[in-house]
Amino acid sequence: MKTPSNTSITDELLIDYINRFYINDVDARLQLFDLKTTYTFMTQPGVDQYNMPLYSFESTDQGNDIRSYPVYQGFLDPCYINGVAVPLYTQRNSFFNIYPNVVQNFQGIAQGNDGNFFNFQIPILSPSTQPQNPPFNAILRGHIDTSGIIYIGDNDAQDPPLMSISSIPNNSSNINIPVTSMKPAVYISTIDNSGNNMVMTDSGIFFEENVNEGLLITPGNPPLGNKYANSGYSSEADIVGITLGNPTVVQLAVPVFFEGQSVLLDEIVGTTELNGNTYLITAVNGFFISLDVDSTSFTPYVSDGVASTISQNFVNYLTGEVNVIFPFFVPAGNNINVQVNFFEGGLPRAILFYDNVLTLRSPPAQQYLVELAAYLTPAAFLSSSQALPFGYMSEYIARGAARKILSDTGDIEQFNFYEPFFREQEMLVWKRSQRQWTATRTPTIYSQGFGQQAAFNNLGGGTI
Repeated sequence: MKTPSNTSITDELLIDYINRFYINDVDARLQLFDLKTTYTFMTQPGVDQYNMPLYSFESTDQGNDIRSYPVYQGFLDPCYINGVAVPLYTQRNSFFNIYPNVVQNFQGIAQGNDGNFFNFQIPILSPSTQPQNPPFNAILRGHIDTSGIIYIGDNDAQDPPLMSISSIPNNSSNINIPVTSMKPAVYISTIDNSGNNMVMTDSGIFFEENVNEGLLITPGNPPLGNKYANSGYSSEADIVGITLGNPTVVQLAVPVFFEGQSVLLDEIVGTTELNGNTYLITAVNGFFISLDVDSTSFTPYVSDGVASTISQNFVNYLTGEVNVIFPFFVPAGNNINVQVNFFEGGLPRAILFYDNVLTLRSPPAQQYLVELAAYLTPAAFLSSSQALPFGYMSEYIARGAARKILSDTGDIEQFNFYEPFFREQEMLVWKRSQRQWTATRTPTIYSQGFGQQAAFNNLGGGTI
């Protein structure tokens, strides 16, 4: 397809036409033996959902951005996890009928106190700050699907999205990810002092400082109604005074902390014994906070100092700790409820491929190697120094993309001129695939090999 300049039809548009032709128009039988490969990745302990991989920002050439294209068109058998063959499902009902997500509903896990900050432990998990290694039991995590990752990624397609605590907006601004792309798995709910529902959920975004802690958000309506937590994910205040004693009383420039939070003290001149240490806030009185440390013998305060929270508005999926600041006060005695999906991890024995997401059951207890047969999209070959593996496929794809362009531009004369050449090339590709099919025997009950029936394998007839 020739045009006078790149202005008429840009390289990006040509790549789009080529990919759409190959992905949408080419018969699956013609793709079966071409651009077929194996997709492999390592699981992360406790993470059960993995997006179909996208091309990274670095996979561009001459300005051709292909991040919006998945690396693979789809997956198919055989699938292996740590070398063990597992079934691949493409229907959610079949998969979840066997591996259901059982919701654990905790009514009254905490109670209101006329405040809005709460820190509590989900009782199904150990309160230990050092989770089991590997985590044999944990809470399922929220997830952001592929389209959400494309939407948030200015420089790359990070999966899952990680954000530094210091970079997250400290207010209830909208999140730049479509509501329909965020799939929460943890729900925290209560009733405010006006009788309205208050709901916080996890987001599928995680702290860079601890990838096992998920950001809690306030859910909203599509398209971009989800909001960051009202009080943000960290708080910081300058210290203007310290009264030594037991407890230690710290005077702040601004009142940003709550009773029950842990704060890190640093940059203090004078009472340097407090620097670099984290203390629990036992009481809050306006600009003054009381800390659970006896500083009677410490050096008197001179000046400066900063108090900051390590993190807030998060759920730890491995320890069950929840730290939440609701948008409004929760009246004393009102129940705070939690709904989560609890699981016991292990070696996954099945994979669901649905909506460009791979879901594993059981969720992995440690790092496992996953291998799936996959079909590549041609995008990588068209934006790099590589070539398509078969020359005849290159000509077929080029003629098919030109055919779509001529059809869209309404150039009927050129379309009719090129159509016989396109059909001729398509027939050549089809014949080659048919030859491959001819060389493939149809399996029967007698062609499986010794010991392949009744859950036995070839390794001496032992069970898998």
